[in-house]
This record gives sequence, C-alpha cells and structure tokens, in this order.
Amino acid sequence: MPEFVPDYPIAGLKPAPYNPRRLSEDAFDRLKRSIDLFGCVKPVIINGNGILVAGHQRTKSLKALGHETTPAILLDSHVSTHDEITFNLMHNSVETDGSRVTVPSADEAAHGWEWIEHHDLAVHARASAGVRAEVARLIARYGPWGSIIADHKGRVILNQDYAVAALDLKKSVLCYRVSVQEADELLTWLSGEYGVYDYTQLGIKAYNQHWCQMHRLGGDDGDSWLSGLYEGFVLPSLKRSDRIVDFGAGEAAYINRLKEQGHDAHWYEPHVKARGQQNALDVAASVAQIRDLHRDVTAHGLYDVVVLDSVINSITGLDFEEHVLIACSTLTADTGTFYTATRHMNQATGRGSGQKFRNNRYRRALEFMDDNGFSATFRRGVWTMQRFHTPDSLQRLLRRYFGEVRMGRTKHGGIAAVCRQPLPVPTQRRRLALETEFNMEYPGDYRHNRHKPLVEALLRATSHRDAAA
Repeated sequence: MPEFVPDYPIAGLKPAPYNPRRLSEDAFDRLKRSIDLFGCVKPVIINGNGILVAGHQRTKSLKALGHETTPAILLDSHVSTHDEITFNLMHNSVETDGSRVTVPSADEAAHGWEWIEHHDLAVHARASAGVRAEVARLIARYGPWGSIIADHKGRVILNQDYAVAALDLKKSVLCYRVSVQEADELLTWLSGEYGVYDYTQLGIKAYNQHWCQMHRLGGDDGDSWLSGLYEGFVLPSLKRSDRIVDFGAGEAAYINRLKEQGHDAHWYEPHVKARGQQNALDVAASVAQIRDLHRDVTAHGLYDVVVLDSVINSITGLDFEEHVLIACSTLTADTGTFYTATRHMNQATGRGSGQKFRNNRYRRALEFMDDNGFSATFRRGVWTMQRFHTPDSLQRLLRRYFGEVRMGRTKHGGIAAVCRQPLPVPTQRRRLALETEFNMEYPGDYRHNRHKPLVEALLRATSHRDAAA
C-alpha cells in the first residue's frame, strides 16, 4: 500500500528527468497564491526509488513560499518507467468531475486530511470512462495513489472520477476536508489554468516514430488491419496506367501487393525496420528507395497517385508536418491525385477504456494533448508522438498545398482527404522540405546524404510543372 506522509521534506525530493508540462509565469504566480491561501491540498507522488513522479510545479511553489515540507504519497514499489510517466501525465489531468460523488458529512470544524472508506462513497453519476479505466489500472497495480477534496457537508469538489474508480476497486480514498465557504473559493482557484502539455523539451526523435507504424494486411481479425484510406479511396479509383508512390509507407504492405499485381508502384519509408533485429533500422533499404525514385522521376516524371497514409499522425512537430506535405505535393503530377488520412480528434477526446493493439505491443487508454493537437506516449523505452486533427483543421492545412481538397471519412472514423492541383511553393521552402524528408536523422546523429540527385530531379520536375500551370 502507498504511504501518505503529510510533511515530507522537500529537500529530499529528486525530480524526474522529464516534465512534459509547461507553466506560464502568470499560472505559476496563481499556483503560489492558491497554496498561500489554502495550503497544499493535493499530495505529490513519489516513486519507490525516491523520484518525484508528479508535483514538480507544486514543490517549486512551496519552496518559493518558504515551505520545507509537502504532503506526499509514497508508492511502496518501484514503478515502471512507463507508468511513472503515466502518473506524471495524468496527475493534473484526472481532476475531472464528470462523475458525481458525495462522502459523509463532517463536523464544521473538520479540516485537513482523512481517509474515507470505499463503502462511505456515494456515486450519483458516472462519466469519463477512459479516465476512470486508467486510474483504476494504476490503483490496481500500485494502490490508492490519488486524493479528493470535499467540504464538511460531503460534497466532493475535486477528482470525483478518481473516487469512482477507487470505489469500484473497494479502495479507501484520501480526502482533504474544507469548509463549504472554502470549497466554493477553492473551486474558483482550481478552475484556472495550471500548465499545458509541452513535449518539445522531451527531444523526441523522428526515428523513434517507427514504433507507430501499423501492421497492414496481416492477422486474423478481419478488416481491422486494413487501411481505410487504401480500401475506401485509393484502390476504388486506381487505374492500371497510374504510377503510384506511397510516402511514409511503413512496412509497405499495400505497395508490395500492388507491385505483385503488376502496378507501377513505388514507395519511400525513411525508417525501415531491419528484419530480425529489434529496434534496428535498415538505412540501406531507405537509400535504395531514394535511388529508385530518382531513376523513376528522371525517366517518367511526377506521379499520378501519391498516398500519405497515417503519416500526419506520427510527425514530431509542425515543421515536419509542412515538410511532409510539401514533399507529397512535389511528387504529385499536375493532373495527379494526392490521398491522405489521419486520426480524428474525436478518437482522442472520446477514447474509451482499455484499448489495446491486437498484439499487445503497447497500450493507449488516454491521450494528453498540447495546444497543437500533439500527444506523447512512452513505449519500448522511447518517447513517440501522435498528431490529431479535426476535418476543418486538416482541410485548412491541405489548402496550403493543393487547389482542390475533398474531405471524407474512413471506415473506422479517421479523416480522409482527396486532393488535386498541387500549388507552387517557394523554391527554398521546397528544397528545405525535400532535403529534410529524404535525408532524415538516424540514431547517433547519422544521415546517409544520398538524397541530392533525387532532390534536384524533383526540383526540376516541379519547376516545369508549375511553369506549365
């Protein structure tokens, strides 16, 4: 069982080497003011190895105010790195109160910490299934690690979804009791913004994104492994005479099938997984694809069909998003068609509980998004990122690069787009995008530098295409 320590020495805390939340100066001042008025009403979380898992800004505020101790939950086992990061991401996010919970009333003089038995929790409404499922997973594994705030009449004002998860597991709940008046004032302070997710400091590398690649056309569970973009949009329109290129093709399942069927099909994946080697990349395979594209573009020009399937999901920043789309518009012939699909924002904000990939390689029950729709996940020992769009945001983005954009939906709820009329791009922006995308970074700061002939061929081809337009 975790141990609650109301006065843990701040000097003994060892911060985690990451903190994917950023606090503005105004928000930090607000947090200090809140603690000065009400005290620290929410414990920090400390791993079994003494690392501060969650509560970095709170302890920073306490120190700034001259406090030497903080309330803390001490986990009694060494938490895995993945779960340690999950605690960090969740701690300020599980303060969701879609559920409605009350606890027994208390004397008006009651103030401070107490434990409430699970059978004394009364649930009046349940909500936030995804949050509750992830909270429950962590409680089941590490014990009751969170807390709630309630007034002396029994109204819970913070972390009601946590309380529901604890009740379902028959676990007691740590509660900070305040007066009714304090509760109303505290709610006003708690409603403020206390930090946003900011993943730039994590230094996520593009080559780690190969862990996000989907397994296509495999397995035995029907069409759940089929590409909604290929099946719903590309294949029904593809003609035998079309030359097609798949940009960011991952394991290239569809392109290989099309090649077997006799189509003039090409592909590019900057981070090809090496066969039989865990977490290794086959740079030579990527270079071979670049050389194939160079020969093909030089001989036959730009492509009738360009496919970007789920790649926008897995970019690491807005600059890479621009580079990818410029590269794809560059590859598209003047009469060609560009197809793309990505994950809908609803698939993150409406995510249900306990979702797993079929082979259990990793698990994503919740997403924690920054202001640009990026989330970060720690898997296989590395950070990876995912990008979410709405139909409107994707359409606005694509209209920067194509004159005609037609939106659609994939079978499984993703956003699809069919684009035509590639637009001109300033030469320097196009060159930067192509040199970035066709000479990606690899572990050890390595770059293959075999991209230049292809880049020059594409610049010549688009120069002719845009001049003719």
